[in-house]
Amino acid sequence: TLLYTIKFEQAMNSVLRTVSRSSVGGLVKRACSRVSQPHRPQCHVSTVLQPNQCQQPHQSATQLRFMSTDPSLTSALNNEILHEEGNGELVDVQGSNLQIGDFAKSVEGASIVLTKQHGDETIRVELNVNHMTELAPAEDDPEETPPQYLPSFKIEVTRRQGKLVFNCNYHMAAEAQLENTDQYVISEVSYVAPGQSEELAFTTDFGNLDYTLIEEFEKYLSRRGLGSDFSLALFEMSSAFEHQNYVQFLKNVRDFVN
Repeated sequence: TLLYTIKFEQAMNSVLRTVSRSSVGGLVKRACSRVSQPHRPQCHVSTVLQPNQCQQPHQSATQLRFMSTDPSLTSALNNEILHEEGNGELVDVQGSNLQIGDFAKSVEGASIVLTKQHGDETIRVELNVNHMTELAPAEDDPEETPPQYLPSFKIEVTRRQGKLVFNCNYHMAAEAQLENTDQYVISEVSYVAPGQSEELAFTTDFGNLDYTLIEEFEKYLSRRGLGSDFSLALFEMSSAFEHQNYVQFLKNVRDFVN
């Protein structure tokens, strides 16, 4: 009986050691398996969301607000576009046959450049419709007429000896003298030597010149096709060009905010 008891205890100890080693090894293997695998976030699927929706970030109210349009601004822009398009026929200054004399025309952004040859001279006229001056309407005008804008521009006459530069604008006279608004006046004149920077050249006020010099300079320009007919044609072209740019600006802003 004693011998049987001893053998039974030995057998039980052997079984316990085997089970213990197996359990510990399994735990160690599972632990190592968890450590070696990268972390995978669990997806808690509700009965409403589909499994592939649980990884979609929810848009906050702030995000939705910034993604929305501005209907009031869009409406105001549409009203202004309709108003401006009703103020007169839109003329595509760049694509149309609108020309001034024998000048070649090029358009870039808000600028119109006219060029031509006159003997050995190159004549260049540059007009930019930005920063145009609005002509105040007459006080006794009972109707609301479209605003009229007066541009500034520059005339360059270039030869081998250098160039003459005339800075010009249109009349800003009193109401009694506005019948000649479409006739430009010269505000400044300068001579630029070959290779000299225009900003460094001496510039004089045209109105301070001797009256005879003023008359001769005006005749000088008129002989080169820069007289009264040119002045009127340039005035009309600049007005159409400014209107075209303003309407396009409104449409660009509308598309931007919408």
